Amino acid sequence: MSSIKRISFVGVFSALATLIMFLEFPIFPQASFLKYDPSEIPALIVSFLLGPKVGMLVILIKDALFFLAKSGDPVGIAMNAVLGMSFVGLAGLIYHRNKSKITAVKGMTIATLFTTGFALGLNAFIVPLYFRAPFELYLKFFPFILTFNLIKFGVDSVVTFFVYKKVSSVFRLEIVEGRNSNG
Repeated sequence: MSSIKRISFVGVFSALATLIMFLEFPIFPQASFLKYDPSEIPALIVSFLLGPKVGMLVILIKDALFFLAKSGDPVGIAMNAVLGMSFVGLAGLIYHRNKSKITAVKGMTIATLFTTGFALGLNAFIVPLYFRAPFELYLKFFPFILTFNLIKFGVDSVVTFFVYKKVSSVFRLEIVEGRNSNG
């Protein structure tokens, strides 16, 4: 794939991820600051197609654009970026070692579990500092943070699993990049 085509592809998927990020909604009324949006799906697709570094770049671009367009919360958007890059980067890295449906599922499962654990640790540090609240506040939200991240990255994984082949064949990137057809 030419560099111009690659840059265009990243730009289109970054813009798509940014637009999708506006479809955010809280899953738990008790923790309304935890809002689900499916914006990691385009980045995960790019991670599978063009590699984990490129998928992580899509995360950075969409979070920067979303921050400039809507979010006044630098801490929340930074956490979104770090967790999104963790998920997309790890899943893409695992997938690229042996491109197959089984490896994709393993990669997304490992990335979901790892990123959920990472989110729990990150929130244990950030919630008391950011909200200037006692650690008990984090403990109160712990079940919501755990469940939210499992749902978020789990749903993103399932959707990506079902749309990836269609997207890759539309762009004919599997053939252009010389990848096998098991992905």
